[in-house]
Amino acid sequence: MATKIVKKGKGIKLQEVAANKLTKVKVGLGWEVRKGGQLDLDASVFMLGKDKKLPSDEYFVFYNNLQSPDGMVRHKGDNRTGDGIGDDEEILLNLPYISPMVHELRFVVSIYDAQARRHNFGNLEEAYIRMIDLETGGEILHYDLDAEFSDDTEVEFAKLVRDGDGWQFVPTELGTKIGLQGYVDRFIPEL
Repeated sequence: MATKIVKKGKGIKLQEVAANKLTKVKVGLGWEVRKGGQLDLDASVFMLGKDKKLPSDEYFVFYNNLQSPDGMVRHKGDNRTGDGIGDDEEILLNLPYISPMVHELRFVVSIYDAQARRHNFGNLEEAYIRMIDLETGGEILHYDLDAEFSDDTEVEFAKLVRDGDGWQFVPTELGTKIGLQGYVDRFIPEL
């Protein structure tokens, strides 16, 4: 099946873009830095309940918490340079077995220590997020983190929302300058 290039707007049911019943997927983040630069992008997943909040801190999967409590969302580790061919950071999802208390997965790409280092997405070339069907190895979705976010330090690029017995991919394209901690503060339940 051909890759679906994603643009902001209507969501896409994952079953409509996959050649088979989609279960295990990889979300890959890749980037190149403009000549002479160095920059560290980080992929994160916020696993949210019906209230759009984290059920607990452990449902925030990122470079310092590599696995969700149910083990169905797993970050493969931090790449600090973007060097090399292919995806620089990877998050693995086992969609049918994600805890039923999770109704939404929010994917955020942030620049490490962006404010102090004066980095933003304008320092990047060819930054992208893509989704791979691990059973077939085929790319099913591709999303470019383009120049639209050149002044931003984080981008919430998409969310996966439970849709019956499957998931719907919804591009959100929200650029911010609040830092990764700003997202944590947004999704932590109020006491």
